[in-house]
Amino acid sequence: MLSGYSDSDLGGQVDDRKSTGGMAFYLNESLITWVSQKQRCVALSSCEAEFMAATAAACQAIWLRNLLGKLTGGDIGPVILYIDNKSAIDLAKNPVFHGRSKHIDIRYHFIRECVERGEIVVKHIGTGDQRADVLTKAMATVKFERLRALLGIKNLQKPNLN
Repeated sequence: MLSGYSDSDLGGQVDDRKSTGGMAFYLNESLITWVSQKQRCVALSSCEAEFMAATAAACQAIWLRNLLGKLTGGDIGPVILYIDNKSAIDLAKNPVFHGRSKHIDIRYHFIRECVERGEIVVKHIGTGDQRADVLTKAMATVKFERLRALLGIKNLQKPNLN
């Protein structure tokens, strides 16, 4: 099963107020790819920033799904994409053009087509369990270590015994 996590901060870049999006993808329980990237344009709301990040994740998900299908010769099935913003999920699931979303560039509505075709299933996940959160912003050490462990990344350095 191919699954992914998508997250974004809102205006975290102090110089230009652009957001940072992050995504992490798993094949079964193994982390196979992750990305942290500054978004191309300024988002006007957390919903928009999350929707833009989810669309970028949808593009990556489709590419991974096609690659795995070619490598295995089988049907991979839909990719489950976990998002922690309910408004962004509603935008991705609802093909109706909302007045509140008319300012969002058309390219970011690609995720809607993926959901309609059944290639991607978007699901809500609580912010505390959002694995991609660690890719979008600075955080306290305890939270960073918890999210790093959720990602499946281990600290291989030996503790200092001095």
